[in-house]
Amino acid sequence: MFCPFCGTVVEGGAQFCPNCGQQLPRSVDAGPIPTGGTIIDATVPDGTVVDGAMTGGTMPLGNQDFGTIPVQVPPVDSAPAAARPNKPGLDKGVWGIVIASVVVIALIIGGTIAFLHVGNADNAKQAEQIQTESTSKKPATRSSKGGNSAEKTTESGKNTGKSGKKTESDTSKDGNGQEVRTLDKKSMDAIVDGVSTTEVGVSVMTEDGLRSYSSRNASLPYVAAGLYLPAWVDFRDTYNRKPDDFTDSLTKMDNDSANALIDAVGGESDLNEWLSDNKYSRTRFERAYGDVQASNSGDENYSSPNDAARMLVEMAKTGDDSLMNYDIASEGVSIPSGATVHALRGQGIRDAYNYFMVISNGKRKVSVAVMTQDQGRDAAARLTSRVLDQVWNNMLKN
Repeated sequence: MFCPFCGTVVEGGAQFCPNCGQQLPRSVDAGPIPTGGTIIDATVPDGTVVDGAMTGGTMPLGNQDFGTIPVQVPPVDSAPAAARPNKPGLDKGVWGIVIASVVVIALIIGGTIAFLHVGNADNAKQAEQIQTESTSKKPATRSSKGGNSAEKTTESGKNTGKSGKKTESDTSKDGNGQEVRTLDKKSMDAIVDGVSTTEVGVSVMTEDGLRSYSSRNASLPYVAAGLYLPAWVDFRDTYNRKPDDFTDSLTKMDNDSANALIDAVGGESDLNEWLSDNKYSRTRFERAYGDVQASNSGDENYSSPNDAARMLVEMAKTGDDSLMNYDIASEGVSIPSGATVHALRGQGIRDAYNYFMVISNGKRKVSVAVMTQDQGRDAAARLTSRVLDQVWNNMLKN
């Protein structure tokens, strides 16, 4: 069978021409199709034509006497172009729409990326500016309990204070008018090491936290006998007020009052947490004051001269050092003429003997911690006298 529109051979029963896509007449079996658009007369001797299709009989070709059925066959090159059913695709118009859509989407994505890049750059610049401003205006940090943390002293022994600048207006001056805020390390080392190079630690700090002198063992932990300061400074920092109910812990070095103050800040566990949070890394309390049995069992309270001196600085800032009234002169410690010294004294296991002091000329204060073990009272008193003499004559007297 042949397509009556383009002349392509078509399998029997096909509804569309596989070449031109035209719908084929039903049950048409024509002979060879002329290519010039001629008319073929088909005779119908015994059949009928219904809706362009013949039913019954045969349809011989050629002119007959009993009537003709005109069938017009258009030229092959005049057939309209149509998409082939077995080869679907997109025409040029659709492809144009697709390409245009892709271009638009690409432009939108590119513009979005550029916008985000610029926005991120602006945000980064703004964040850098905010960080710079916050660094210069950063307030004092708070401890885990909500209080102000102690001002930190660097390992190099330099502290710039809250203003970021060294405070020098209230310091002594040497013969050349130069301000003195530190002690001569060589001279101080000779004094301290002359007593012991292993069992003695000394630390000296100014009121603003500058480390004026730190001996070779000042960062090591010693038995904290007589150090009634940790819970007091913790309470001050946590509740931002003076623990008036526990002043006997300082004025009388009363163990019961000191233990009650530890309970007031949450017990030994909370006290140790606060000490750690505030960089008192060498101070730890494992027993109550006066608990000799716990001490003999291996539970002990420890601190370093550097940590103790920092606590004394906090006491001096608030004026609470005035509650430290132990008379160290009664034990042979020489107080420089004109100086005021507020002190605590501790003695205990392993023949520990410690002095914690704030020495003042009425205008400025300097904190001094002297901690010893296995030296006895007399050696500790002589060492403390020489340290106070150096502090007074080099930092406070002029």
